[in-house]
Amino acid sequence: MLHADDDDWNSSHIAPFVPTPYEVVSRILELAEIKQGDVLYDLGSGDGRIVVAAAKRFGIRAVGFEIDPVLVKDSRQIIKRAGLEELVEIREQDIRAVDFSPASVVTMYLYPAANLRLRPVLMRDLRPGSRVISHDFDMGSWRPDRVERLQDSAGLPRTIYRWRIAGPEGR
Repeated sequence: MLHADDDDWNSSHIAPFVPTPYEVVSRILELAEIKQGDVLYDLGSGDGRIVVAAAKRFGIRAVGFEIDPVLVKDSRQIIKRAGLEELVEIREQDIRAVDFSPASVVTMYLYPAANLRLRPVLMRDLRPGSRVISHDFDMGSWRPDRVERLQDSAGLPRTIYRWRIAGPEGR
């Protein structure tokens, strides 16, 4: 089990680009229980595969946050080729400075320290009923309402965690 390390959070890159396999992307979106009107934020969006898949499959607005300018450029080209510029946006922005309040679904595949540091911000900014989905890493003592384990097409084990933001009485 990996543990949070302040060096992860304080480095300029708080997670490397490791693409989520497409079959895992599909399962993440299913577990998010996306409905009309949802806005998805993907933290560390890499090549944009989660935001593109969300917009294509569900027709929702999706925003990716990425700090690597090459990945930002590449993902914007993918979005343009897919004709999704009206629904999908990639912001070249550090996730430590994001206002999460417009989102109703947040997805992430980050270092454990990043998850733990983001937890109180997500709990503060997101509205009750919003879903937070993390690929492979939990959020310490914050108990997920759903955990799914699967193997990807390469035979690697994957874990997907989902939390729902509770109302003020549940915090």
